[in-house]
Amino acid sequence: MNNLETISPSQKGYKLSALTLIIAATLQVGAVQAEEINELDMSVASAESEKSYKVDRSTSEKYTQDLVDTPRTITVISEAVMKDRNVDNLRQALRNVPGISFAAGEGGAPTGDSMSIRGFNASNNLMIDGVRDIAGYNRDTYNVEAIEVAKGPGSAIYGRGGAGGVINLQTKSAKLDDFTDLSLRLGTESDYRAQVDGNFVVGETSALRVNVLADAGDVPGRDEVENSNAAIALAYTYGLSTDSRFSVNADYQQQDNMPDYGIPWVGNYSTTPDRVIASNLAAYEGGPAPVDFSNFYGNVYRDFEDIEGSSITLKYEKDLSAATQIRVLGRTGSLSRQSIVTAPRFTSTKVDDVTIYGADEEINAGGEKTRDTKNSMSVIQMDLVGQYELGGMTHDVVTGIEYSQEKFERWNYEDVVADNLEDLTVDLYNPDAHLPFTGQYARTDKSNESTGKTAAIYAFDTVTINPQWQITAGLRYDSFDTEYYYDLEGDGGDPSAKLTADEGVLSWNLGVVFKPSENGSIYVAAGNAFTPAAESLTMSTSGNAADLDPEETISYEIGTKWNLIDNNLLLSAAVFRTEKNNARTDDPFATDTSDETLDGKQEVTGLELSAVGQLTDDLSVTAAYTYQQSEVTEATGDDAVQVGQQLPRTPENSASVWVNYNITEKFDIGFGAEYMDDRYNSSDPGGREFAASYTLLDFMASYQVTDKFGLQFNSSNLADAKYADQLGGGHFVPGDGRYFSLTASYSF
Repeated sequence: MNNLETISPSQKGYKLSALTLIIAATLQVGAVQAEEINELDMSVASAESEKSYKVDRSTSEKYTQDLVDTPRTITVISEAVMKDRNVDNLRQALRNVPGISFAAGEGGAPTGDSMSIRGFNASNNLMIDGVRDIAGYNRDTYNVEAIEVAKGPGSAIYGRGGAGGVINLQTKSAKLDDFTDLSLRLGTESDYRAQVDGNFVVGETSALRVNVLADAGDVPGRDEVENSNAAIALAYTYGLSTDSRFSVNADYQQQDNMPDYGIPWVGNYSTTPDRVIASNLAAYEGGPAPVDFSNFYGNVYRDFEDIEGSSITLKYEKDLSAATQIRVLGRTGSLSRQSIVTAPRFTSTKVDDVTIYGADEEINAGGEKTRDTKNSMSVIQMDLVGQYELGGMTHDVVTGIEYSQEKFERWNYEDVVADNLEDLTVDLYNPDAHLPFTGQYARTDKSNESTGKTAAIYAFDTVTINPQWQITAGLRYDSFDTEYYYDLEGDGGDPSAKLTADEGVLSWNLGVVFKPSENGSIYVAAGNAFTPAAESLTMSTSGNAADLDPEETISYEIGTKWNLIDNNLLLSAAVFRTEKNNARTDDPFATDTSDETLDGKQEVTGLELSAVGQLTDDLSVTAAYTYQQSEVTEATGDDAVQVGQQLPRTPENSASVWVNYNITEKFDIGFGAEYMDDRYNSSDPGGREFAASYTLLDFMASYQVTDKFGLQFNSSNLADAKYADQLGGGHFVPGDGRYFSLTASYSF
């Protein structure tokens, strides 16, 4: 572990007495209750996710009801689904959830886990066990037993951001059981993936779980691109099956990747008369360059990505009574990233003050983007959970506080020996990734540093009025302070120059649930979210972004959920509308052209349908469909041209289905399909980048040779579809090509 600064809530004057008052008030209610009801069910998704596609509970402990009675669109991807679909990372897992689209890296930022949900950026809304994750990287799932996507505003649950939704990864925990699962996968891309998942009972009430990963191989359909990952996670729990439990979770990972910015877009410069695309590429304006999707425009001798991360989490749970529990969680961690990636950009010439791109059909070999960063964080959460009977009604209550400190540091990573590739080019159609590289890069001065401090207090209550009616309400107040030093090297500037932001925002959610029968519900819900300018800790140094209030989003949802076929199948349907009524947009009256105002409006209206579980004893399914109609309804200044246009990366139609059939007790087969509609990468009608729709087909067959030994064959993208998966500024990353693999597993 890297040493991180010790954090105390008192640093912000946030008195722990606030929690004391909450506990005292709640316990007093418990003391005067007419009678103490049944013992709390503290189970979460992990209890059922190992063998079943259907999960009955959320991975978040702040949702106290079964999913069928939770007034929100929530999808939980179980461990069984991930195993059958041969999932390695978060991006692959989210193929099961339509309505999510991915962005490519830009400016040296990583590709992978940068995404939009219901039309709004969710890259900073990724949680691990309910705690905000840090940094941008590709998250592996070797130590994950469930992934939850909660669509709609999530600030009341998790704090800042979450305008379109929040993703939570639930990690594997220690159990009172002895088992060891070994697996080795070999694939058609010279790849392998070896995993060990061992759980050991080490005492009457204690256990240790160890997960180890070694993974390396090429990326299907991409020349030269390869990734490797080595990781270990330890989980120890003392007091299992008792009223007092203490756990320690630690993890460490190293990634060594060849970063990939993919294929160049042919720019559409119809609104910029001083910039045009060459006539030989004009037929491809606004879309992918007419090249093989396997082309790689980086340099294997210069480009690299090294990632190192670690964290440690301590958690204490105490059952104060059959109806009241207190939880305290603390986490500290860091992730460092150093990389050089080539952005594929056309060479250009200038004729009569007009810049012409792509005339010679060559790409700059020197389009390197460097990144040398470290994200670190420390957080403490304290929750009081109770279930009480008061006035003939049942209250499921969660109250708590959270304090966190996040830090972002960036260094200059420069060519201390001149980069000879700066003046070279590669052919658009046949790029050479092996041009000799004689330069040398190294860390120099620290360029910027940012610290964000969050202090929050929250309370949620689900009131069961009678067997037919429930009301859920939640409030959270966040104080989010940021200091961003953007010129630390002082290269002709001021190393003390900084931007600051101090936000205090109240978030809320409200839901009313009607249960016409025990196995079904109809609900109406609403909630909000706030997105400050410093959501990702950094802020723009141009314009007035640091002085603007947070953007706020409000969402309304009406839906219904039903447990059918003896509670083995969950059907869900919902319509929603999300409105951002103070979106940042160009300020037409400012003297600084970078200034913005909060006069923009954006809307997304849609439909969600899903089915997950067992249709018969032998047939399991997870299927979903999302329809989204997005629009910029108001914008000012230069952004006014966006009015009436779709939001970026917001496909109208998307769907996913996976079906598993048990032919015999030992032999299973599975089929899957994913459809993604057309997407744009900008709301500006001039220069829009257009990604065409695509359909992917997958297949699986598994055979349990003995009780302990099994084989599984997987094929993804069977038709070898060529498609744009991640959209970026001036480039896109193609989706994985056709891939076959065979996994052998042994359990004892």
